[in-house]
Amino acid sequence: MTILFYGLVALALAGMTWFAIEKSQRRTHPVVGGIDRSIMLPHTHPVELYSNSFSHCSRKARFVLAELGIETKHHPIDLIETGWYQTISREYLKVNPAGLVPTLVHEGHPVFESDDILAYAQTIAGADAPQLVPSDPNLQAEMNDWLSFCAIVSADLLGGMKERAGACIPGLSFPMFMAAIQYVPLRRILVGFLFHSTIKSPALFSSFKLFGLRGMLKLKKLRQLIHASRDHMQVHLETLNRTLVNHGGPWILGEAFSLADITIGCMLLRLEETGWLHGFEQTTNIPEVTRYFQRFKARPAWSEAITAHAHPIIEQAKQDLIDVARTDPALGELIYGPIAPLGLAERQAA
Repeated sequence: MTILFYGLVALALAGMTWFAIEKSQRRTHPVVGGIDRSIMLPHTHPVELYSNSFSHCSRKARFVLAELGIETKHHPIDLIETGWYQTISREYLKVNPAGLVPTLVHEGHPVFESDDILAYAQTIAGADAPQLVPSDPNLQAEMNDWLSFCAIVSADLLGGMKERAGACIPGLSFPMFMAAIQYVPLRRILVGFLFHSTIKSPALFSSFKLFGLRGMLKLKKLRQLIHASRDHMQVHLETLNRTLVNHGGPWILGEAFSLADITIGCMLLRLEETGWLHGFEQTTNIPEVTRYFQRFKARPAWSEAITAHAHPIIEQAKQDLIDVARTDPALGELIYGPIAPLGLAERQAA
């Protein structure tokens, strides 16, 4: 009995020691946007990008690199909705101490924050690369306004929905998160309680895992949050449509494709894959937005930045939401409210 007792004590002490060491190596702290030349990271290529396939900000970074023709070595990094909390692994925190994606690494120096990455990429592009930042100060200011309009602020994901379309994206993504997390083992979610900087994320995704779409959508406050995001996004899309009409297109600032188009196009991609865009198209007069998004998807960079980085969990979750809209109208109504995309399955098939 004494041997067993001391064995258990030793095991407990070993576990506590391991946790303390592991926790100390997984601490996160904020980073300043832009390049940090005081850090030198291991690298094998001049330009390397750490990004997640589903992350809105990661998609923007991949798209700008593809548009500019910058040869890039890609490092896929998982978020919990695509498999596990890789962003808070010891290895990735050496790349980005904030535990956020994307991170660009240029000649070994990290560049943090997605909009800073977009601007920085232009500075390292070749002389023959397209200019994605307009030289006209007025257009440049307008471009920056659109970048802010579509930005997802990690410190306050849902703050400012009335003013910014980016703040509506997390709420509209909740159904996709609920569908995707069903393909992630619960033990990987629970790791977040040990090492994530806040318990909000693992608590939320654990709830999604345990209760699923139908169970979570019984919560009135969650439905209200999703539908508030929907209502504000509808207004933002009308604003986008008017701007496209007034500028005459084909892009948001007029003739020239810019960083603003990349951030808007990636936002529209999230709306499309979650089923919302088709619903908005059916209930809101936004034909210019529809044509604009089709032009965006037709650009050669789309295949390199988006299609080539498709993730099997997200693809399955997309199909699950299509099946919900088609086979379970009541659940589809809970998700989408009065703009339930009844033709979503047929549209996706086409």
